[in-house]
Amino acid sequence: MANNRFVIDYAQGDDIKKAYIISYLQKISSSYNMLAFIALKNHDLMLDSNAKETMLSSKDAEWFHRLKDLPGDQFTDIGNAEDPHLYFDNRILDQNNQFLGFTGVGIDLNYFANKFREYNERFGFELYFVDENNLVTLSSDNIMKTESHHRKDATTKLSDLPWHQALVKDGTIDNNLSSSVMYTTEDGVLITQMPIQELSWRLFIVSPPASDQNEYWKIFVERFIIFFVIVFIFYIILLNIIKYLKSRLVKDSETDFLTQLPNRSHIHGRFNEISQKNNTLCVVLADIDNFKQINDSYGHLVGDDVLRMISDQLSQTLRQIDTVGRWGGEEFIILLPDTSASQAQVIVERIRKKIADISFPISTTSGSFNTTVSFGICELPLQERTIKDYISGADKALYKAKNNGRNQSVIFN
Repeated sequence: MANNRFVIDYAQGDDIKKAYIISYLQKISSSYNMLAFIALKNHDLMLDSNAKETMLSSKDAEWFHRLKDLPGDQFTDIGNAEDPHLYFDNRILDQNNQFLGFTGVGIDLNYFANKFREYNERFGFELYFVDENNLVTLSSDNIMKTESHHRKDATTKLSDLPWHQALVKDGTIDNNLSSSVMYTTEDGVLITQMPIQELSWRLFIVSPPASDQNEYWKIFVERFIIFFVIVFIFYIILLNIIKYLKSRLVKDSETDFLTQLPNRSHIHGRFNEISQKNNTLCVVLADIDNFKQINDSYGHLVGDDVLRMISDQLSQTLRQIDTVGRWGGEEFIILLPDTSASQAQVIVERIRKKIADISFPISTTSGSFNTTVSFGICELPLQERTIKDYISGADKALYKAKNNGRNQSVIFN
């Protein structure tokens, strides 16, 4: 999301179409079953997939000003104690690495919060989530409420906790509790440690002495096992969600929002894969003729429809090993492994003629219009070549196609 050209353009722009951005966030939210959000510095505004709007200058956006001053591009944060969520915040940067805002998703933790609170109240078990700086980010006292970030006057360190002090007072245990996964104090308090590597956090489960559980002593073992099962399930689900989220967000960051075609980031990666497995490659650049005139005459919504329909045509006639993507604006790119320029031209001409025959509807009226596409084709041996070499050749051929009258394909020579 943070690398999506659509997101970056809106973050840099002077105007903002709230409905369009909320629609994008709702699509992300429905795909991953998570809250999606975007916070734009230039617009002093945060939008989420529930259509909620928050001014960044308000106290509700404390997290924005805290995280933007920290080093790094990705953050894990807990927010909203009344409706607890685990947030993944990604910094949005322009091509000059200037900060534009944040985007990301939030995982609803209400179910686990209620379960942990219940067992804390009934049996005295306590949970402590500790970050890499040994600060308590969550606890079962204020479950799913970050103590170090949102309550700056009550920052809690691992070393501030009584059970930690009881463990280290004799000097046999290191302050970071890094030598073991299970500890016992002189008073019979059992401390179990579980790592959460993806967040660089640790989870400490603190179990009181059995004698302190009074009437629950007879069912202590049963309840203790149930409690650990719940914690373990939460632990596994959290790890799987994080791994799933990472893979899906990588995929989404390499997809153009408007056309659903791969974007530049994906094309660069695909080129590297092809160069390792193939000897030759043919690259085609396609550019919609007079696209600015379409936008000026019929509006940008019609222009968006044209982009989507032409994207479909470019995708329909290609092989599984071929790749088509949106290169930028009204320009598309096609990668054809082990294909000669003459073979590519046959494919391209078939696509070009189909597009020229399409009657593009005008959404505001009952009319329609036609448009065309010009193509530049470049074939080179892959050895010691970069994608820039192919783009340079295809761009020169495309320029010639435009100068020759448009609606044609030209092979780079």
